[in-house]
Amino acid sequence: MKTKNIKYTFLIAGMLMLSLVACKKTLEEQSKSFVTPAQFYNNEGQALAAVNGCYIPLTSIYTANFMIANEATTDLAFLNSSQLDAKFEISPANPGMGQSLWQQCYKGVMYCNSTIAGIDRSEKIPEERKKAIAAEAITLRALYYYVLTATFGDVPYYTDDVSSLEVLDRISKIGRMPAVATRTALIDELQKSVLSLPLKRTSDVTDNRISAPMAYMLIAKMSMWNKDYTTALTALKEVQKIYGQLIQYPLTDTYFRNKNTPESIFEVQFTWAALGLKKTTTVSAFFMPTKTSGTSTYDGVNVPELGSKANPFASITPSKYFVSLYDVYDPRREIILAYTYNGAYFKRPMANNGTGKPWMGPKFWCPGMDNIADGNNQKVFRYADVLLMIAECANELDDPITAMSAINEVKGRASQDYVLASYPGKPEFFAEVKEERARELMGEYGRKWDLVRWGIFYDAVKATTATEYVSIEENLRPYHEYYPISDGEISRSWGNLTNPAYK
Repeated sequence: MKTKNIKYTFLIAGMLMLSLVACKKTLEEQSKSFVTPAQFYNNEGQALAAVNGCYIPLTSIYTANFMIANEATTDLAFLNSSQLDAKFEISPANPGMGQSLWQQCYKGVMYCNSTIAGIDRSEKIPEERKKAIAAEAITLRALYYYVLTATFGDVPYYTDDVSSLEVLDRISKIGRMPAVATRTALIDELQKSVLSLPLKRTSDVTDNRISAPMAYMLIAKMSMWNKDYTTALTALKEVQKIYGQLIQYPLTDTYFRNKNTPESIFEVQFTWAALGLKKTTTVSAFFMPTKTSGTSTYDGVNVPELGSKANPFASITPSKYFVSLYDVYDPRREIILAYTYNGAYFKRPMANNGTGKPWMGPKFWCPGMDNIADGNNQKVFRYADVLLMIAECANELDDPITAMSAINEVKGRASQDYVLASYPGKPEFFAEVKEERARELMGEYGRKWDLVRWGIFYDAVKATTATEYVSIEENLRPYHEYYPISDGEISRSWGNLTNPAYK
């Protein structure tokens, strides 16, 4: 959804939290900042403005720190940095990016709960429009809980509108609910509301608002975590009906700079202009080659599109394992990994007789950056992911025909040379799915969650990036598959929240 109107309409929608909760803190939600007055929701415009506000925390979630935690602490990449998350030095006392993510996700949950309750109470909006507008907020709430359960595992789950001190006090003492149960509740709710959303591609919806494919995608994602592959496959096939053949979507759709492309199912909206609205992240600064100060020279090569004003950080480094996954002619290789620019080789890949590491590729670069301001959208879900999920689910359900068809759409878009000619067997096909997800989706905030969901996170990282980056080798523990809840949150819950794995 485009953000140009969100900032302003939310000021109208919010009216923000009543003073009765000014002295109370719970789940670090900053509850005093949002409860809609009873007199709001008098028309559709007000309801939509409130839903706009439900998107706001996303730009504080999909940030560089989240990218590092989900992509640069996996088998595919690492970041040689003092950052806690990159070195696995997180703990309840020092929770790294987990603290902000917890706060922002529960802020989003709270906004959604209040908005859904307000829409439900309204007597002035037609019933069908109420269902459609509420479905958007319900889908956003599911997204926040999806991020929470994938990051922390079992988390507090509630759908109450925090409209009184009594409700606030009760919610502040909720302990961890099993993630499986939370996801089951969310799936059920999404299944009831999804048909109230537009049955269109996101790019075909005004302002790129959430449409039915996003809800189906969340149903499928959470069902796969719950190992309910039948429910996941049913939802994914509904997305397939809407998006059609992958070959119609060019690989340029995968570039972060290309916003709200037809292949996209959901993007978090960022924008930068020299004059005007600025909502930026610093993700791109972690994906660029080293730069000669005051020039547009990056690791020995002139890159005019990046300009002279960019100020990149230490770059995320692809692992030897990840580099090995690409055939030299795979067009995705030059998108995700950078050996050259405009035919000129960077210095690092040419080191050690041409065996040096490539940089991360132009998929993540932000043309015309000013210092560290990255105005690219952050891609969360797109259609290639759907097809690879179909392939995985069908394989689990012993349906090789569907599995082969789906994975070959993804392989075939890259090159017909990569299409599987025959089904290799169930475990071998699953191994191919895991590799293909790496080739296609690296950098889209999901690799760590895939490894955790497959039950291989610790072993996979230990065998790859831990052999290249000593901090990972020294600090990685099996419990790092999930983030700890901070000591502050545990204290505010009166001890009802715990970190049994972090001892």
